[in-house]
Amino acid sequence: MKGNERISTMDALLFAISLEVMLLQMRILEISAKRKFPASGLKDVREKQLSDKLARDRKIVKEILLRTLLGLAQDGEWYVLKEAVEVIEKNTNSLGVLTTRHEKLKSSLENICFELQRNRLQWKLDFRKYDLKIAFLRDSIKDCVLNSRMHFDYADRWLSARAESLELQVQVSAAPAPRLDHEDCVHDELLKAYELQIQERVQLLDYWKIRYFKDTADLEARLAAQCEQLRVTVVRRGELESLFKLHEGEMRAWLTFKKERAARLAREERLRKAATRIQAWWRGVMVRRALGFLQLEFWEIWILSSLELDVIIHNVGASGVGCGDECVSSALRRLLLY
Repeated sequence: MKGNERISTMDALLFAISLEVMLLQMRILEISAKRKFPASGLKDVREKQLSDKLARDRKIVKEILLRTLLGLAQDGEWYVLKEAVEVIEKNTNSLGVLTTRHEKLKSSLENICFELQRNRLQWKLDFRKYDLKIAFLRDSIKDCVLNSRMHFDYADRWLSARAESLELQVQVSAAPAPRLDHEDCVHDELLKAYELQIQERVQLLDYWKIRYFKDTADLEARLAAQCEQLRVTVVRRGELESLFKLHEGEMRAWLTFKKERAARLAREERLRKAATRIQAWWRGVMVRRALGFLQLEFWEIWILSSLELDVIIHNVGASGVGCGDECVSSALRRLLLY
């Protein structure tokens, strides 16, 4: 169906219904979007721009659909929609060109930003170097000022001291000669000081002699006490060693006695068990051979063997076990042996 041709009434009605449904859906979506995202909630400039663009596009679509409905109602043609589609396709092509140009501009912007960033870092480094140089120059200027001030103060004080010394040299008068009584007094004081020092040294010497003898006697007493304590300890150790050896011998004898007693009891137990087994074996032999007080007459033995043979035959016949032949043969051998 071409755009410059008329369409049938049914197709026009169906197309109009589809367009009305589309308009209704757009209206519903617009109302729901306004409820979810009110105009006051869009704080970002980018979101506001997108919202305005969406409103403009929605308005254009509504106008195109309404004009298409009017064309369908009047002439049954839909060339308005076709023209709008062609315009949109042209805009799409121009959008591709704009997108390519935008990408190029974006890449150039990134390069410019990178260059500016690098320049900013370089300028920052230069400013830091300049700041360090300024600080160094400021410190050097301050040091020079302080040094010059110290030199000036030193020179001023030195000049003042030199002037005072010169004034004192001019004003100094010759001292009078000392008198003889003053010299004798000084000599007496020196002799007294020397005598006091000698007396103090002698007293210290006597004190340290007494201290030496006292400490020597104390050390000898301590050594004697330690020697006595060591002698007592040695004697006590010898006694304890002898007692330990005695107890060790007794414990060794006791352990030997226990081992011998255990061996003797085990040997007696083995002998008792062996004797018991021998007695049991001998009693069995006496019972089987009818020896001693267990002797029987020939006819009693014959009756017992016959009864045993009958019982075995009866059991074999009742149970049907395959070992009956062996039992019968053993009973016959005992009967013949007797």
